[in-house]
Amino acid sequence: MRNVLLVSIVVFLSFTSWAGETLDRIVATVDRHPITRSDVEQEAHFTHLTEGKQGEITNREEVAALERLVDRDLIADQVAVFGVVPVTKEELEARVLEMRKQLPGGESDSEWRSLLAEYGLSDEDIASRVTQEIQMLRFIDLRFRSEVRVGPRAVQTYYDAKFVPEMKKKSRTPPPPLDQVQDQIEAILREERVNALISDWLKTLRTQSRIQTFDPSLPLSGLDKKTPDISDVHTLPLHVTGPTEAARQ
Repeated sequence: MRNVLLVSIVVFLSFTSWAGETLDRIVATVDRHPITRSDVEQEAHFTHLTEGKQGEITNREEVAALERLVDRDLIADQVAVFGVVPVTKEELEARVLEMRKQLPGGESDSEWRSLLAEYGLSDEDIASRVTQEIQMLRFIDLRFRSEVRVGPRAVQTYYDAKFVPEMKKKSRTPPPPLDQVQDQIEAILREERVNALISDWLKTLRTQSRIQTFDPSLPLSGLDKKTPDISDVHTLPLHVTGPTEAARQ
């Protein structure tokens, strides 16, 4: 009965029009949570904004946006189960400001307004997206990052096998000693392990969830083959510092 009702809603939203305009429609569901066409378009425009892209949104970008929305829905369900600390106004404003500083012209209020208008976004859209990101990062910190430990042997192995050879390829100066870059290497290894844990976790969530699509132009046939990564659900991708960058810090 529930499936029949859901299909009826999809058909209704897909074909009903009001005043000559097609209404928003559901393009996918994650368990009982609908994802609409406008959700996909907003996510694609948001990614264009944060990556500084111009031009029309491509179908490939829309499919990628839908994949991110699916992943975020799966995580949001887990966040709701475990509970999250509410995001304060100060935290939200600080994160938005951090994001704006990474965008050309984003620090100026007038240019920021122009950017939002150019990409068809509002302050409310940004606030909602960033709030969700903060909540997910908190959950990830509690669920995964706090459990990851990096021992001295792993740091030494990375230094000998990856860091030193990479430095020798890119610079004639001797690589810095281990004690100068140990913290950076630990951070690299920690993020790699966290991403691996999250990747396996998202795969499990997908197999346990019912994911359906209703728009042939947004196929998710490769969803179960795609290797998920936490950077897929972030406002700005995680940057894991490599050997060269670590040496500079």
